[in-house]
Order: sequence, then C-alpha cells, then structure tokens
Amino acid sequence: MAKNSRGKRPCCICRKWFVPDVRQKGRQKTCSPACQKELHRRQCEKWNKKNKADSKSNYLAKKLEKAAIQTAPDPPAISFQRQTKPVLPMEIITAEYGIKPAIIVQYLVTQIIDYTNDRIRGFP
Repeated sequence: MAKNSRGKRPCCICRKWFVPDVRQKGRQKTCSPACQKELHRRQCEKWNKKNKADSKSNYLAKKLEKAAIQTAPDPPAISFQRQTKPVLPMEIITAEYGIKPAIIVQYLVTQIIDYTNDRIRGFP
C-alpha cells in the first residue's frame, strides 16, 4: 500500500492539508477545484513555454488553413483580433495582396512587437 494513501497530504498549490479521495489511489495533488484549476493553468503555462515554437507554427498553420477554406470574395470573416499598436490596415493589405499574405504580415508584426517588448522589459 502506498504511503499516505488514506492519510492527509499537503495541497501542491495552497499547501493546506487535505484528505485525498480514496478512489484517486494516491494521484490527487490538490485539495479543491480552485487549486486544481490553478494547477492546470501552471502546467499549461509550463508546457507552452517548453513548446513555444510548436505552438507558434501550429497557430500560423491553422490560421492559413482556415483562410484557404474560405472562398468568399467578400471581406474576409477571419478575425484579425490581435491587433497591436500600431494598428495595421488589414483591409488594404487583404484587398491588395490577398488573405494569406495579410495573415502572415499580421503574424510577423505581432512577433516583432512581442520580441521588442520583451527586450524593453529586460532592459533596466
């Protein structure tokens, strides 16, 4: 039998002692749903930092794939939600070059702005 399988154990988030559910067989790490949500958030943040390049390439590929599926010549329904300062004239870029180059330009500008903001934050 595993140690602390029925006894109290500390929550890995809030460090309060709790009695784990017997059905979890020693796998329960948090005391409440709020702590479980925080644990999930931390684990997702850790995974995203570890797999930063993969998530960025997947994001761009999915957005381009979604644009390729759309065939309507009307203004695109693709959301340009993540507008950063300065605001890009996406309607003009889309009209002149098409939807795929507009998405790529927006992605590159966002990456450049994020990179420069990170460098500025790191500068004392």
